[in-house]
Amino acid sequence: MIEENIVPENASLRRNSPVPLSEFYYSSFNPQFINENTLILLHPDFTKEVASRLIEEVPEVKGVLKGSPAETVGQLNKNSEINHFELLAGCDMQTNVMRTLINDKIIINKNQSKHHIEVATTTEGKLIKLHNYLENNDIKKGIAIDAMCGSGAIGIYLLKYGFEKVIFNDIYPQAIENLKENLEVNKITGNYEIYNEAFEDLNTQKVDLCVIDAFPNDDASEIIKKAEKISDNVLII
Repeated sequence: MIEENIVPENASLRRNSPVPLSEFYYSSFNPQFINENTLILLHPDFTKEVASRLIEEVPEVKGVLKGSPAETVGQLNKNSEINHFELLAGCDMQTNVMRTLINDKIIINKNQSKHHIEVATTTEGKLIKLHNYLENNDIKKGIAIDAMCGSGAIGIYLLKYGFEKVIFNDIYPQAIENLKENLEVNKITGNYEIYNEAFEDLNTQKVDLCVIDAFPNDDASEIIKKAEKISDNVLII
């Protein structure tokens, strides 16, 4: 980056280094190791020239993204625009393998340039919270809604847990396409429906459970109001 004049010669790793993203995470109990083609780098000032050099000269680098980690990737709500990182070189596919409390794994694949960056440890924590909520409350395993489903981990868990039907919904079109791929990867053949709408505008029946996993710092008040209208059991993760 210094040689390509992106950062000054006195640049420090703390202030100027790119954000490292792994291409694979397996469970919160396992340390992550960097091998060849396992590292995806993110920086707001990357150029295609720098990206090409990183791919060619650093064997550990699999992909190079241009963007700021402070930005939200995807679509925050119905009033916001879609935002992506730019894939400058290589591949940005990430695989997360989550262990669960029902002795079954969930696999989530996603392109990090197009989807909210969330690693296995964070998703596992959400699944544990969901599991404990279900275990500690008398909730019929009928119809559940994963209101802001993203890549689908929560809804997939609900189907594996034994719900008769899960409604997946997300306003972001590419989240829906990613969800369909993850349903196939996890060999989900149960009863489900998929919608690509703002949840507060979704026309749906009364359900037994509604799970809301909103973006951090987003105002979810209207979404929560809608959830409480259609279900007596609302879990906000």
